Amino acid sequence: MTGTTPRGVSRDAFQHAVGSLRAPDWLRQAPVRGLAVSLIVLGAAALRFWSLGAGLPYAVGVDEPQIMVRVVGMMKTGDFNPHFFDWPSLTMYVHLVVACATFLTGAMRGYWSNLNQISAGDLYLAGRSATALLGTATVALTYLAGRRWGTPPALLAAALMAVIPNHVRQSHYVSTDVPTAFLTTLTFLLALRASEQRTQWRFAQAGFAAGLAASTKYNGLISMVLPLVAGWLSGGTPMQLVQRTLIVCGAAAAAFLIGTPYALLDLPRFLNDYARLAAVFAADRAGEPGWVIYLKHLRIALASPALVLAFAGLAAACWRLVRGPDRVRWLLLVSFPLIYFSVMAGSYQIYGRYMIPIFPFAALLAAIGVMAAMRVLRWTSAPRRLCTVIAMGLVVIALASPTMTSIASARDLGRVRTVELAYRWITEHVPPGSKIVIETDALVLTDARYHSVNVHSLIERSHEQYVAEGFDYALASSDRYKPAFDAPHLHRAAYERYQTLFVQSIEVASFEDSDDVPGPDMKLFRFRR
Repeated sequence: MTGTTPRGVSRDAFQHAVGSLRAPDWLRQAPVRGLAVSLIVLGAAALRFWSLGAGLPYAVGVDEPQIMVRVVGMMKTGDFNPHFFDWPSLTMYVHLVVACATFLTGAMRGYWSNLNQISAGDLYLAGRSATALLGTATVALTYLAGRRWGTPPALLAAALMAVIPNHVRQSHYVSTDVPTAFLTTLTFLLALRASEQRTQWRFAQAGFAAGLAASTKYNGLISMVLPLVAGWLSGGTPMQLVQRTLIVCGAAAAAFLIGTPYALLDLPRFLNDYARLAAVFAADRAGEPGWVIYLKHLRIALASPALVLAFAGLAAACWRLVRGPDRVRWLLLVSFPLIYFSVMAGSYQIYGRYMIPIFPFAALLAAIGVMAAMRVLRWTSAPRRLCTVIAMGLVVIALASPTMTSIASARDLGRVRTVELAYRWITEHVPPGSKIVIETDALVLTDARYHSVNVHSLIERSHEQYVAEGFDYALASSDRYKPAFDAPHLHRAAYERYQTLFVQSIEVASFEDSDDVPGPDMKLFRFRR
């Protein structure tokens, strides 16, 4: 006997409830399904390309120069060693290809005639476009992977992935997080295919994708669990399991070295950089536990309704792991996000963008949560129409908040900010050849007519030292000086140093935060001589 629930529902039916849900006949038609997917992907692209050039070339993302400056250096010197291994190198090489194509295309249009005329500022938009494309492609991969659970959850997962604000916003920058998420999602899809077809070639593909993910960002190595789980739990003799393991590991190692060849060719520098980075992540941290902080980041990214549905989907997946069938695909769905979350939550450095690789998995779990809830409603003998209305309500609630937040964020990126006003004023009024010290990295002066240096705080040096070093102007940011001026009794030394520096200089322009022009207050001073 299979046993029954209190309502007389068989356990087999309950197991089916948390599995795939048969799509309506109209949705099973290829043209309709294709149109739905196309609209979702186009919507994802629209959000990611909206305001893509915001802040260029004067206010780039915090990590963008780390990549693009090295890309320009490779173009101009032919030295492909990044001499920097805080990240692996694959992202830099991808953007190197994009940069070379941009340079050649621009040369054919008469923009440049030699490499000396190009700078990182000329290449950011093309690099951001590549990131936005990868972010959009991740939405398509989420759908393709989700098809194993049925068309409705696949479409819902893709739709949610299309509008997750953190992913949308990070897709606007040249960084490693969105490419890593693309490759870990690709690894997931290929691992699913490997578990279905069980050929050596499929396992090699999944291992290769995991190696590329690791070569984009070191935490991408955690995706290795996907092809390994697929290989170990897909049946076969002990010898076949060993072969699959060797194939996956070999393909991953090859992919990592293809993307980061100087990990071997410049082994000492690679080991030193990685060891330093690993030591930082392994340090003890005080305050709230990492898992609490990351749960808050997930709640902000997904919004509470979708996060609750994701946990419901996780519970459903765990049930299927226990009861079966198709345990392999369910384990692939939950193993990576759970292991990844645990590893990252135990690190010293906690940043919301580190959660980006688990968003596709969370989106699919949320979709499965909706499907399971719809099945549960049907067991209650509620009218089918009512069940459909409630299910559609859950979909709307899950998508509404992330969608509105993403639209608002993309719109906000395109607003004129104080940093832009400061950049315009400098380029229009400050004499060429001037040497400028800029507080914080909020503004990066890429204009070749000026000599600029960014510092953490202007009070690192005195007025006399700046003059002695040949500086003509200083741009101060309220991100640094405001705490001292708001509470001078708490920051007495900093307040006095800022006061002295400002009094000894001549304020020539200021740009204040407002509802119409947001951003930090910025003040431009000319040093007295």
